[in-house]
Amino acid sequence: MTDSDSASRQLRVIRSLMERATIYRSISAPTALVGGLLSLGGFATAYYAKHHRHHSLSPTEFLIVWLVILALTCFTNVIFLSRGATRRSESFFSSGMKCALTSVAPAFFSAAVLTLLIHSPIHLALVWITFYGMGLLATQHFAPRSLVILGLTFFFTGCGLLFTWKHLFMPNPHVEPSALVVSGIMAATFGGFHLAYAAAVWALGEEREELVPSTSGTENV
Repeated sequence: MTDSDSASRQLRVIRSLMERATIYRSISAPTALVGGLLSLGGFATAYYAKHHRHHSLSPTEFLIVWLVILALTCFTNVIFLSRGATRRSESFFSSGMKCALTSVAPAFFSAAVLTLLIHSPIHLALVWITFYGMGLLATQHFAPRSLVILGLTFFFTGCGLLFTWKHLFMPNPHVEPSALVVSGIMAATFGGFHLAYAAAVWALGEEREELVPSTSGTENV
């Protein structure tokens, strides 16, 4: 395949994704709901450890709790994507899926590498918030505007916290915020932002647009 053919194929995929962006929006809404609720559960776990176990989550425990939440959310997303692909009689790893994965891969891979190198809960949270926003923004050429707005919200929140967290959450300059405080930040962002996003999508009735099949002659997503 020549470079021209490859570029043309990529343009067809992106155009198809743009025309059918409501599919991405409607699938991401229930995933956002599940992820938001699980994030609130992460905060509840940290609260229980602090006030009932009388010992805050250790950095390792904090990491494990939020990686479990990530894994469960990703598993939920796979289920929704698989059902959507089956309903549209498409392959799960379609051209559109590969394009989306390629777009988010740099930001998400960078966050994964930094997760292996960082042991401080507050710094982990800032990395996850910022790079998650960057990953969503990488899909802006074919994602619905609502998803782009969600990405902007995460990105600017992460950038803002990078400059202000010491003033907001670190009154003692020698003691970092506890795992409970950091879990609260995670719950407010990954929990609150996702729940607000899901509520907005459903309130606007956008999830029903998924049921309208694409009538274009472009390549299926």
